[in-house]
Amino acid sequence: MESVSAESVGVFPSLRFQGELRPSQREVVEIARRKLATGQERLHIVAPPGSGKTVLGLYLWAECIRRPALVLSPNSAIQAQWAARAELFGLEAVGGEAVSTDPEQPGLLTSLTYQSVTLPSRGSAELDQVALEVWQERLIAKGQAESPEEAEVWLADLRQHNSAYYESRLSAYRKQVRDQRAIGGERLATLHASALDTLGRLKQRGVGLIILDECHHLLGHWGRVLADAQQFLDHPMVVGLTATPPDRDGKPLEDVERYDAYFGEVDFEVPLPAVVKDGFLAPYQDLAYFVRPTGDELSFVANADDELHQLVAELCENSEADRTGGLANNAGAAGSRPMVSEPDEPETTILIDDSQSPPVRGRGKPKDGGKGKRSRGDRTVASTEPMPDWTLRVLGELLLPTGPVEDWKKFERRDPQFSMASRLFLLRRRIALPEQVPEPAIDLAPEEVPEMEVLVPVLDRYVRHHLRRSARAEDRQLAERVVARLRMLGVQITETGCQACASPVGRVMAYSRGKTAAVPRILQVEYESRGDALRAIVVADYEKSSAVTAGVDHLLDEEAGGAVAAFKALLNDPLGNRLDPILITGSSVLIDDDMAPRFEQAATAWLRENGYEVELTFGVESGFHVINGRGADWCPRVYVEMITELFQRGLTRCLVGTRGLLGEGWDANKVNVLVDLTTVTTSMTVNQLRGRSIRLDPAEPEKLSNNWDVVCIAPEFSKGLDDYRRFIAKHQTIYGVTEDGAIE
Repeated sequence: MESVSAESVGVFPSLRFQGELRPSQREVVEIARRKLATGQERLHIVAPPGSGKTVLGLYLWAECIRRPALVLSPNSAIQAQWAARAELFGLEAVGGEAVSTDPEQPGLLTSLTYQSVTLPSRGSAELDQVALEVWQERLIAKGQAESPEEAEVWLADLRQHNSAYYESRLSAYRKQVRDQRAIGGERLATLHASALDTLGRLKQRGVGLIILDECHHLLGHWGRVLADAQQFLDHPMVVGLTATPPDRDGKPLEDVERYDAYFGEVDFEVPLPAVVKDGFLAPYQDLAYFVRPTGDELSFVANADDELHQLVAELCENSEADRTGGLANNAGAAGSRPMVSEPDEPETTILIDDSQSPPVRGRGKPKDGGKGKRSRGDRTVASTEPMPDWTLRVLGELLLPTGPVEDWKKFERRDPQFSMASRLFLLRRRIALPEQVPEPAIDLAPEEVPEMEVLVPVLDRYVRHHLRRSARAEDRQLAERVVARLRMLGVQITETGCQACASPVGRVMAYSRGKTAAVPRILQVEYESRGDALRAIVVADYEKSSAVTAGVDHLLDEEAGGAVAAFKALLNDPLGNRLDPILITGSSVLIDDDMAPRFEQAATAWLRENGYEVELTFGVESGFHVINGRGADWCPRVYVEMITELFQRGLTRCLVGTRGLLGEGWDANKVNVLVDLTTVTTSMTVNQLRGRSIRLDPAEPEKLSNNWDVVCIAPEFSKGLDDYRRFIAKHQTIYGVTEDGAIE
């Protein structure tokens, strides 16, 4: 950033912050001043929600950089917050439209959304033609057509008979083409005329500073466009603000490198405990409520395990290695490879809520790791080489798909995962390893390693390197059965390896009805402690599921695990009459029918006071009312603001919604309880969500927030800890207090 003065920018008014900076804000300002003095052009700050990023950004604009500024935010709620906070800098003395949220009339400070300057063109004849060509190439590559002409006929027929699907897919290919062009450097050419006009007006206004709020969003289209807009606007200074660095997993390398070049390294990160310690955020507790799957869910999970074990038993049928312990294949191996004895099964005590799930008898993994008997009626022709024998042969010959290697080190280096899993697989079956193969160097006994960590790599290689290559049709059919069975458990075997995939079993655990049933129990405990001061939010991934996974539709309906299910659980509990829960959806508002008269009176008054012309309508459903509004003013922005205010006042003590509505940008400082039903694990989303409950409430100086995770576990099954692992992943970047009082 080059040093900035009033002379260098023409007439810039004298603006002063009418308040006092927090310690962390002062540290950032000092860093900014040092960078300004050395001519640096970037400032990259990470600070938790509620730590004062908005005031900090405005202070840098008004008192340090002092140039016309553009602030970009991911949604209209945050956009409005910037305009409102600007009043803390004495702008009334400036006169005119010093602060603007109108893209057609930029001000000294212009607060807009990212969408307003990055809106892509919705299509053109040229773009559609390129998109269609990409689609045709895809059809040919997948064997659905043999030539462009045949693909063109196929698409024309699809357009005629299923126009909705045709347009949906064409839209996806348009986006693919736009993204490819953007990555390739044609970014501004992909924009809608309105976005280009807005950028032109901002350039004419002389924008000398861009503040990018929640800049972790800029690893995609927005970031690509802004990289070119930076040059178009004559290289204004850049301040990037975010609550958490972006999730880089799965992002194109070009986007990651562009993001790093655009913002540079993080200049300062404000740790959440420090902000709490300084008294600018409320202290909080992270709590977990463990539940079991319901009875029918547990049976489904158990059956998935049983069927896998039956299939493994089939793959191991007639194994010579099982019968001899591998000694027939390894002469003299007995002296160097003692058999592994099975330890006593440890006792485990887990305190969980299992009221929803009776015990399932005879389920779970057998101690023999799949050597048990297969059920009748499931008999097919066994493989020419059973899996234990094949595994033992591969290790004995150090055989890779490309041929044998010279020694174990080379074999292990080429395929370390299989090298470990195959040895554990054999040892768990009490099969001696070949003499040249060392024992696995791990602290656990083979039986203590999670079963799927052992089975999956072995099954993957056995399917890809043996069954699929077999001349016997029965073997190839067996391979497809293994693929289908593993897919149920969240593992997809492809041509090149195995990878995680959506798992019906994992979905049952993630959206178990047991988790929904836990919501009233948690809030009952909180209500007994807090009384009418309770202000809870229950946040789910979605309102209703748009698609129920095949194979589990008898367990999970469209409401399972969603906000509607949580809302209904509260309505059906006596606690509902004390909390008067309200569900905010993307199109309407649902309320407890008992509170309808009070809601109508309060909502009508609020709409009138704020100048909105809306006529409320009440649709009667079983136990609740669906609130809609007639009038152009009725939209999510208005009714979310209205419901939030009624929540703050105490008309309702519990809001239920999705992280899209109650997440980033939503602000209600009276929230003191968060019940998190989401499955998201990325640090940026987790931190944003937890930021909802820790804002200070002047009316409650001793505020202590509780953040609840609801976790479904069935540790006796292969996928029974999936939800627990998701819970652990959520907390990887969350600070907490250890037993000795340290913060980690």
